[in-house]
Amino acid sequence: MPWKLSHELFALAAIATIVVLALVIGPSLPDQVPTHFNGDGVADSYSSRPAFLYWSVGLTAGIYLLLTFVPLIDPFWKTIKPRYHLLTLLRDFVLGFSVAIFLLTVLAARDGRLPTNLLGVCIGVLIALIGNYLPRVPRNWFFGIRTPWTLASDVVWVKSHRVGGWMFVIAGVVLAVASVLGVPAHIALIVTILPPVVVAGFIYPFILLRRLQHDEMETAPDLSTPPTDHPNGGTL
Repeated sequence: MPWKLSHELFALAAIATIVVLALVIGPSLPDQVPTHFNGDGVADSYSSRPAFLYWSVGLTAGIYLLLTFVPLIDPFWKTIKPRYHLLTLLRDFVLGFSVAIFLLTVLAARDGRLPTNLLGVCIGVLIALIGNYLPRVPRNWFFGIRTPWTLASDVVWVKSHRVGGWMFVIAGVVLAVASVLGVPAHIALIVTILPPVVVAGFIYPFILLRRLQHDEMETAPDLSTPPTDHPNGGTL
């Protein structure tokens, strides 16, 4: 079992933070807490205060359990195991983002509007952090750029994650800076995230796999010619 307490301290601290915040700040929240917002940060959907608090704690704990233990049943577990700590690091980034979202929702409940620029900064930092570690992620079914073409080949996986890693780091930094400068978060998000998703997730791995398959066909022996009959009637 690869589970080690030293690798779980940040994750457990994130869950504990959500629980403490729910207990301390929860009673001061309004009866109806905004849980969904339009592009301008205006709430368009609400949940009761208890439902919001229970959902926040449960979702954070669920993310922890899912991202911690689901790699253990991955078909590529033998290749994942030496770098399992890397996957838990990516999990920690997501849990930290969950804490940030909780705090932003609390601010929205009190101020009446979601601080979309702060949200854009948080998303940008998360994307940049994940992108920085993408090139080191081993081929698996749960983390990284998981498309039919990347999962079909280790070569395509590695090269796509190298390209994707750089693209996501750049996209995350640009998104964070654009959010600080006041660019609407939903516009900045689409402009910065769409290119790496399309290029690194679909176009580049598709072209790369097709090239590899073409090269394999060029070097493979020709099996279309039937074997020559042996003079004695056999084929050997």
